[in-house]
Amino acid sequence: MSKILITPLGTVSPYGKDTMNCPCFLIEYNHYKILLDCGNGITRMLKFPQDLNHLNVFITHYHEDHCGDLGVLQYASYVYHNLGTIEEPINLYLPFKDFRNKKQSILANKETYSNYYDIKDNKKYMIDNLQISFHNNYSHTIETYMIKLETNNMKIVYTSDVGTTNIKDLIDFCSNTDLLICESSFLRSHHSSSTTHLTAYQAGEIAKLARVRKLLLTIFGQKKIKTS
Repeated sequence: MSKILITPLGTVSPYGKDTMNCPCFLIEYNHYKILLDCGNGITRMLKFPQDLNHLNVFITHYHEDHCGDLGVLQYASYVYHNLGTIEEPINLYLPFKDFRNKKQSILANKETYSNYYDIKDNKKYMIDNLQISFHNNYSHTIETYMIKLETNNMKIVYTSDVGTTNIKDLIDFCSNTDLLICESSFLRSHHSSSTTHLTAYQAGEIAKLARVRKLLLTIFGQKKIKTS
């Protein structure tokens, strides 16, 4: 059975602070590496040039805290390719619709060694025997995709930023997952009126209703962070 290793590289929003970076998870599966989002500051957690080999990057949406280090990653691929230390392009998967010309800027970057692929509702890609699919929950402020990774004996869902306006759809997509990586921007004690982000309590409720086996909270708002 293939093993999967999941490393949080960034878990805070809307900006990094001290040693904490904006959202990103590193998935290592067989000899492939997958980044779920590429938030500000996460490239300092990667090992260059090794982690550029067999690298696939999935951007859930074009808010800066989820893709702020993508340009740095592109440039690193360009530099190390020119040095002859990586032989194949990094693969970048981007939401189909642009937002404030962010996608146009990414695609126009010439100082990169990258392939580009679109993310759409119900689109599927295979990395080895790992199937990766996407679903727009239509509950964040812009087009934003949840990501599902699954094999015959494992299922993982990363919600990215998600809100409360389409809970049944969210529960259906997360149903019976082995691991739900769920955003939790607020605590109930914050008395947030947001419908485009979840509280930690709501994330727990969703996990229970979706019958997930394990819940990992992420995307913590800065109100939760205490520094000495």
